[in-house]
Amino acid sequence: MQAWQKVRRELGCTPLAEGLVTGAGPERATLFVEHYLFANIERTVSGLPLPGLVTQLGGAKVREGESGAWRSVTLPSQSLLVPANCATHWHYEGTVDFALIYFPDRATGVAQRLRLLADKAASPLQFSDALVSALVRQLVAELHKGAAGDEGFMATLVAVMLEQVYRVLTTPETTGFDPRHVHFARLQNVLNHIHNHLAEDLSVPALAARAGVSVAHFRRLFLEAIGTPPHRYILATRLEQARKLLATTALPIAQIGEECGFSSQSHFTACFKVAHASTPAGYRKHIRS
Repeated sequence: MQAWQKVRRELGCTPLAEGLVTGAGPERATLFVEHYLFANIERTVSGLPLPGLVTQLGGAKVREGESGAWRSVTLPSQSLLVPANCATHWHYEGTVDFALIYFPDRATGVAQRLRLLADKAASPLQFSDALVSALVRQLVAELHKGAAGDEGFMATLVAVMLEQVYRVLTTPETTGFDPRHVHFARLQNVLNHIHNHLAEDLSVPALAARAGVSVAHFRRLFLEAIGTPPHRYILATRLEQARKLLATTALPIAQIGEECGFSSQSHFTACFKVAHASTPAGYRKHIRS
């Protein structure tokens, strides 16, 4: 039995539209896409061997988890990357319009990196991105055309959607910073320092001293304003800069690692491989191909 057939049985519902879509580019990941419309139901879906992306396109609020201990609450334009073998419990408070996208069994490239991100998570990864929502909505619209759907257009939509989901889940959330925050000036100074001095000492004590607060207070302040701990933000920023240099320059990998603040080439390679399921050299080769 296919993974999606098992889900349909547990949901007690069939999708409005469905189809296999192969993305454009050298990876050509083939995803299975379904479009559902539910109303006022509560359902449990057991863990599946394949991770999936759930994107809410419209309708009422959706809660996932157990009553009183929700793991996520989603609204239209929000998504969940659900790990394989992760049971979910859904509460729909009204009519809900959503798409469910299954990742391939043998993924490569971006699809593979997303699968690894999902595999490392103990629970669904929630995010909100208008572009992902728009891409999924357009993909569903093409599926509803049946044989008249533009396969080339859908392939492009899948490729961009996968890239954008990966970027959202691995790029620092600097856009979430609130300029009205009481410590805006202090944190803005720290953020500028991080981005302009990646090769220097960016330890939490050093950054706390720059902000003029205690280490404990700085950790709380940073998490409250940015939404992620300082060390995770710094690592993500270093990796983001490394990706840019790998893609746009011919600098040696050891030099890129050094300029981005990694202690050695082996440290750079290890961190990059954990985040991207690829070595820096492999990533550069893939980008250039």
